[in-house]
Amino acid sequence: MKKKNFSILFSVLLLLAVMVSGCGTKPASEAPKPGEETQKRQPMHISIAAGRPGDMWYVLSHALATFINERSDWLTADVVATAGVTDNTRLLMGEKALRGTHVNVTMLPGATIWGEGEYMPLKIGMLVMLNETFVTLDPRIKTLADFSGKTVALPRDVPDGYAWIFRNMLDIAGATNYRLMHGGIDARLTALRDGAAQVGVLPFDYYYPGEFALSASLLELGARGTLYFPNQGDIEKNLAIIAEACVTDPFIGEKALPPLGMVAPAGALGVTQSEPMAFVSTPVYWAAGIEMPEDVVYEITRILYEAAKNGDFIPYHAMGKGITVDFITRSFWDDEKERLEMYHPGALKFYREMGVTLKSFNE
Repeated sequence: MKKKNFSILFSVLLLLAVMVSGCGTKPASEAPKPGEETQKRQPMHISIAAGRPGDMWYVLSHALATFINERSDWLTADVVATAGVTDNTRLLMGEKALRGTHVNVTMLPGATIWGEGEYMPLKIGMLVMLNETFVTLDPRIKTLADFSGKTVALPRDVPDGYAWIFRNMLDIAGATNYRLMHGGIDARLTALRDGAAQVGVLPFDYYYPGEFALSASLLELGARGTLYFPNQGDIEKNLAIIAEACVTDPFIGEKALPPLGMVAPAGALGVTQSEPMAFVSTPVYWAAGIEMPEDVVYEITRILYEAAKNGDFIPYHAMGKGITVDFITRSFWDDEKERLEMYHPGALKFYREMGVTLKSFNE
């Protein structure tokens, strides 16, 4: 009997030993791979310098930050408001320590200059296109040369901004003795609506790849009278004027800009735009300095790409429907070497792994 009881007790103890040893051991399929624990990325937080609250790029940057927070195991993000796109770069220029932790909403022209040679915002992906055209309520103003003697409302005349492109266009087209009023969209709209300016520059909506619509400012101006677009027709001539207008100090030599001209088909902005129209398009994009770690930019690019592929930006802003995989990987640089040099290495790594071809809008 004692022998039998001892045998039972030994079996119970052996079973307990097996159970206890099994509690601390993962099956081979679940065991960590060599180096797996040490390779796990430490958590990191970034901010997106996104301009003024309410701007389309500010809203869409909030969307990107939301996707990062939801879809990364180690990266989190928030959005920082500034006085505008130019000030995004000024913020990072003023605080060198921020360059490795802040995504920069920037644009051409300006991105190659605002960093003063010390900081360069390298592209992650396209955000939106800021498309603007000359518009008037006066049917007698049919060409840029007809601006002679008129008051013209142009964008803000900030250092290294882009208002000079439109001013150069007038000079190249032969307009003389014109007077300039500079201001934001609301100020230009008010000047045109009240007659303080006879012609001016206002934005219109463009959804990649080929959908156009009147913006809120054009619709409001249209309530005052019929809209006329002086720079329609003569496409080759007007595109050449835009290309020449983009070449001016300091955007020369190594800092020269690509031509920022695009074409809207006839009727894109209504019946009075009866011919194709050349217009100035300034790209706005998410970027980061070389100071931001490559794996961080890779993770941002991965999430941006997946969101663009799935159409996830659409609920956040009307312009979100234009943020597609094909759109975020485009730029105005026709030369492939220049085009690739404008991208952050972390973004390039992701796009290359995905087999994505980085194209020019001019293609």
